[in-house]
Amino acid sequence: MSEPNPQFPQGANASLEPMGAGARSSAAPASDDIAAADPQRAPPGMPSGEDATVLAAKPPGLGKIWVALLVVVVLVGVVAWWVDGRLYATQAEIAKRLQAANTASIEARTLAKQSADIVGALNARIAVLESREQDFAAQRMALQQLYQDFAKSRDDAFLGQTAELIALGQQQAELTGSLSPLVSTLESSAVRLKRANSQRAQLVLRAVQVDLSRLKSSVAPDIPAAAQRLDELASLIDQLQTRASAAPQEGKAAQQHGTANDVGPVARGWAAWLEHWAQAGWEQVRRLVSITRIDHPEVLLMSPKQADYLRENLKLQVLNARLDLLSRNASGYRADMRAIVASLHNYFNTNQARAQMALTLARQAEQVDLGAQPAANLESLAALANLGLGSN
Repeated sequence: MSEPNPQFPQGANASLEPMGAGARSSAAPASDDIAAADPQRAPPGMPSGEDATVLAAKPPGLGKIWVALLVVVVLVGVVAWWVDGRLYATQAEIAKRLQAANTASIEARTLAKQSADIVGALNARIAVLESREQDFAAQRMALQQLYQDFAKSRDDAFLGQTAELIALGQQQAELTGSLSPLVSTLESSAVRLKRANSQRAQLVLRAVQVDLSRLKSSVAPDIPAAAQRLDELASLIDQLQTRASAAPQEGKAAQQHGTANDVGPVARGWAAWLEHWAQAGWEQVRRLVSITRIDHPEVLLMSPKQADYLRENLKLQVLNARLDLLSRNASGYRADMRAIVASLHNYFNTNQARAQMALTLARQAEQVDLGAQPAANLESLAALANLGLGSN
């Protein structure tokens, strides 16, 4: 930006202006003295008439104004030059900063593009990893389902085998009347269930422990012993003497007396032999007449053939009682045993040793309570049935 050059007027006015100013300054004392000596006379050098009017019309400070204007113009030029320099520097700085900003923007866009590319690549990798993770999750779920199915099938097979063993032990206990097979089966099942690591096995284990505690504290009927007593009773029936028998009635007193007589003569010599034969003769005489209390008179009217029928009928009753015993028919067994005891007491010689033994066996077998069945209603079988294994 160039500084303005002030243009001054050319010609007489321009040359006269400084000259007039010097003349005014030098002629000012002379005019003052002339004016003081003669006021009516114009001072020398002063125009008169129209010239004086023209001079009077010109402003006295015109030169100062031009100087002030010149100074102002110079100042304005200097200020304009300074402002132009500052503006140029500012523009240069702004251009430099704009260029730096453009460079930074380009770099930022380049970095953003690179970051976008990296993010896209990472998203692609993440998508691949997510797809693989989904595949792995599906495989894991399939493996878990397979393991659960395998574990369930294994548990089902194990618990089914346990149910079969317990049911078999229960059947053996019911057939034999002894709780030892069932207790042994439950104890072995408890040991096997403790090794199994499953909730269903633990549930069945608690039921097995309850059954064991109940069976060990209960008293089961001894069916094998009762059946053996009935077999012995059936074998004694043919050797029993009926009350209507023509043979001499056997008794404890006669047996004891005969034993004493057999032993006595050996110890006492010939006199004892004679006494023994005398007593034997007297016994033969006494046996010709006997006095017996008969509660049922028809018993004495029984023929030998009817006695045989009585023994066979009693054997059939014993066999029927044995069947009721093995089949757990409590009511039929009690009725058969009452009939057997009544027949032994009414129709046979109760003084006979074999008859007394038969009565003892019958009464012992009658005391068996078939109503008590601790092997029935097992909690373990009920638990297995609730799990869908076995049958209650």
